[in-house]
Amino acid sequence: MNKKSSDWYVPPDIAFLFSIYFILPIIVITTGLGLPLLARFKSGDLVGVFYSALAVGAVGTVLLFFARLPLYRKRQFLTFGPSQLSGVHRRLYWLAYLFVAVSILLLVLIWLRLR
Repeated sequence: MNKKSSDWYVPPDIAFLFSIYFILPIIVITTGLGLPLLARFKSGDLVGVFYSALAVGAVGTVLLFFARLPLYRKRQFLTFGPSQLSGVHRRLYWLAYLFVAVSILLLVLIWLRLR
């Protein structure tokens, strides 16, 4: 049997409208998790903020590993930057660095608060 190629086509404007239904809950959940952290930061209970910073940093490290996995398979361990990565892995690379930057920012804020 011959497989037919799919005739599905979703125009970009319709895809954008449907993506709102997926992005909006992510923003709401992230905000719901972030606001109590800010309240704890002001009250002085920094243990929860510290563990959150560690968790965000760990997620960023795992994302960075998966983003660089194609380079590891080619045995290119000492390359810097996303120039040799494909589009999907390049986005994952920058997302990983965003997570790591947020983690570092939280840890610096904790350090400044305790100082």
